[in-house]
Amino acid sequence: MSDSRFAARVRPDLAAAQAAALQHIASAGASWNGLERTAMAAVAFAAFDDEDSLPPWVGPSAAGRTPPSGDVLADVVVDAIYRIARHASTLTDDWYRSQVEQGISPVAFVEMVGVVVSAAALDGFFRAAGMDRPELLGPRLGPASGRHPVVESAELNWVPVAVPADRDAAVVQGLSAVPAEWENVARLLAAQYIPVEEMDELGWNRGTLTRAEMEVVATRLSAARECFY
Repeated sequence: MSDSRFAARVRPDLAAAQAAALQHIASAGASWNGLERTAMAAVAFAAFDDEDSLPPWVGPSAAGRTPPSGDVLADVVVDAIYRIARHASTLTDDWYRSQVEQGISPVAFVEMVGVVVSAAALDGFFRAAGMDRPELLGPRLGPASGRHPVVESAELNWVPVAVPADRDAAVVQGLSAVPAEWENVARLLAAQYIPVEEMDELGWNRGTLTRAEMEVVATRLSAARECFY
């Protein structure tokens, strides 16, 4: 992916958050075991790397293209991960509901999104830094826990969220049905962007970019990726 001559030096807090994310992906969650979660990340990485991208309405299974480790997962899961990873701006409420109708439970869907988001954060950082993306870790043994908090429907999100719904901003409560996913994303967010608790502090910075400069980068990136949030 990169020329090692131009490799950047990674801050210790970034390296720690990214290492924790790799461990998190490889570990069993609430709905998926470590093997399945690792396969999800592998499918997401394959989608990011795909030089002959499929259109949003065509999944790898329909095209006869099984990504690495995709054989661990049902076709509907592989196709959903590919679309989330490659064509996030095309997702709709109706599409989400169609995934549930095809057998992905709402809470399992939230966890799947959490894994893809983690993979995207890792891939995006190393791609932008011109460094080789780290390899996924071997999956940890053990079943999914089957445990998640009490959830309810929300006005601000398609997916169910932890009660009470709509107390927090949509982007904050979006993964709350599977708290471990939000905790992992928040850890990456703190290292790669800004800690959640500092969001209201407009003068916050690490002594490098100002907060305004950080927001310009974030806004341009969101626009380029057609983020509808």
